[in-house]
Amino acid sequence: MLVEGLRSILTVTYVPLDGVVAVLDTTTAEWALHLDADSPAEDHCWVMIEVLDVLRRGPHTAGHALQV
Repeated sequence: MLVEGLRSILTVTYVPLDGVVAVLDTTTAEWALHLDADSPAEDHCWVMIEVLDVLRRGPHTAGHALQV
């Protein structure tokens, strides 16, 4: 359900990522959150909580999000 809520704010995709759970791309007008297709749902939840915090605090905080 959290993914669906985020999709109203940014693009969320599931893709193979090497060595990371997620990548938040803020380089375009519409931000994109790329979640590793092979990571567990629990890890995705932690990432989405971090993304919500970035959205709440503003784009300048994106560099301070937890890197897992």
